[in-house]
Amino acid sequence: MEQQEREYKYEINLYDLWKVIVKRKKLIIGIFIVSVISTAIISFLMPDIYRGEAGLLVVLDPERIGGKEITGQEITGKEITCKEIIDLIGNVDREKRLSIVPKSYPNVNDLKFKALKDSRNKIIVTIDAKKIDDIPKALLEAMEYLNNMEMIKSETKREKDILLKKSAELSDIIKSSPDLLSTYHRLFRAGIISTIGFNPIEVNKKISNIKVELLLIEQQLSRLNKGGVEIAAQPYVSKHPISPKKLLNIIAAGIFSLVLGVFLAIFIEYVGNIKNKKN
Repeated sequence: MEQQEREYKYEINLYDLWKVIVKRKKLIIGIFIVSVISTAIISFLMPDIYRGEAGLLVVLDPERIGGKEITGQEITGKEITCKEIIDLIGNVDREKRLSIVPKSYPNVNDLKFKALKDSRNKIIVTIDAKKIDDIPKALLEAMEYLNNMEMIKSETKREKDILLKKSAELSDIIKSSPDLLSTYHRLFRAGIISTIGFNPIEVNKKISNIKVELLLIEQQLSRLNKGGVEIAAQPYVSKHPISPKKLLNIIAAGIFSLVLGVFLAIFIEYVGNIKNKKN
């Protein structure tokens, strides 16, 4: 019996609510139309924002040069982690964004740096801009900013100096190798030395290895001349704008306006009932 009574009251409440909605339908529909049209106009007037992502590679490698003797001194490289770089950059607000991408600043809406998980030398850069063409330009500016950071700049110079010394030493060895082999053959023909303890094939192999090592050093020097940070791959740029989400905004505005309209209708009806009771 009590359950039936509760269901009856619930049905009455829903019916009363429906009567209020029907009575104030002009108000609800008006709010709905105004909200949807206003949101649509604003959404279509807002500039489209495109997003690009790119990987930056820190080419400094202390393990390549660390702990090796160069010109009689033992030099240990200092590892620069991506986390250190990002911590040094700090929060990229409007002011910081202006210093990182000064030329692209008016068209760059957002800029983020993130260390790639499980990698010590890769940084992911996310750029939101008003035009697709602005993203590659902003990326180059961001890379230049990183290369001009004192920590990266000084470590790049230090590694270049070490590799230049190493390159000079290896070049001297390669230049002197023909004279060394020529001297060996001359002494061997004269019967002064034998092949025991001296294998020319092994010497040629070592010289070849030195040439390969010198080539790798020259390649690394070529990379370091451009800076300690380089673009790992071409940036991925969204073909469609990520914002504003026009359709989603219009749907959200429609739902919100309906809820607001029903609430206002109930509130107006409630205030009217109170006034009638007082009268």
